[in-house]
Amino acid sequence: MTSRDALRRLAKSLAPLQPRRALVAIGGRLSSEAITRLANALGGLEQGRWLADTRSHVPNLPDRFAVFDEAIRRVRGSQPLYLEFGVYRGRTLRYWTAKLSSPSARFVGFDSFQGLPEDWQANAQAGSFSVGSPPAIDDPRVSFEVGWFDETLRSYEPPSHDQLIVNLDCDLYSSTRRVLEWLTPRLRPGTLVYFDDLFNRDHQWRALREWLDGGGSAALPVAMARWGHHLLFEVPFSGPVA
Repeated sequence: MTSRDALRRLAKSLAPLQPRRALVAIGGRLSSEAITRLANALGGLEQGRWLADTRSHVPNLPDRFAVFDEAIRRVRGSQPLYLEFGVYRGRTLRYWTAKLSSPSARFVGFDSFQGLPEDWQANAQAGSFSVGSPPAIDDPRVSFEVGWFDETLRSYEPPSHDQLIVNLDCDLYSSTRRVLEWLTPRLRPGTLVYFDDLFNRDHQWRALREWLDGGGSAALPVAMARWGHHLLFEVPFSGPVA
């Protein structure tokens, strides 16, 4: 073997290592915030691939309130039950109560009102979004389940209803996963499930991917805003329900 052949063989053996070496070197110079942004960018690419694989047209609407309006358009029941996980100051809960005027509708807000139980991202550490108590909403159809989801869902029994709407605005992977575990056996044709924060690859997007691979496989995307940051699903009236 000539020296040139030896160098070629060495270069060939090292070739797969060079991109990895470059990435490690670059990573050592990046901040944790920059790494998070790159991970979330990868999540956007994954979401784009997933949307393409669904082979369905999912309209991108102006904002999340337009997505809410699309969800409300799909409410067919006369006795809908709206569950909101992550209430904060109650802005979206008030929106839904104003739009769903049926006196038989029920609205339940789940929140500890003590803020996030763990770190979410650099600008939202444990304790962020603490407001201390539920918002004042003057509507007898509204009630609150105050506490951590693990505690409140353990004993929660939904009131009688003919359609379920779930708003997941709870940010964290652990919180979203817990709600989806509770929700899955309660899915029925017409159930609407909204995800508010899919931009974070390690949290709601991760929980959604796992759900779609399991018990949530019957749910189909029907509307989004900010190109998938906010996403609405519906369990169709035809086909199997998980």
